[in-house]
Amino acid sequence: MNHVPDEALAAIDRFGEGLLFDSATPVQERLRSDLQLVIPCTGADIDAGWTTARFRIAHTRTESTLRGYGSFVETVVDGIDTQLLSWGIDPPDGYEYTGDHDGRYVYEGRLELP
Repeated sequence: MNHVPDEALAAIDRFGEGLLFDSATPVQERLRSDLQLVIPCTGADIDAGWTTARFRIAHTRTESTLRGYGSFVETVVDGIDTQLLSWGIDPPDGYEYTGDHDGRYVYEGRLELP
């Protein structure tokens, strides 16, 4: 069973395809009611060979890593990482807590672009 919304998978596909033509568009998708994914991407990021994946989660507690929120969040994150890998984009081993934004905890990791 796929726990990643089709719209998010399609956004990553557009992002990966855009990288092939040096014209990647940023990703901003809702993964669940409490979880969002943002992948900003500029020409400078493409030239540098990396960008940041940022997850925002609304929760009552802060974990040191995103996967610390349990198996359901872990399954969604694994699905995102698998889709990134299918485009030759290497996700980090983990997404680390970096602060909060608009009432959500933010977790970030470096994506190595192909």
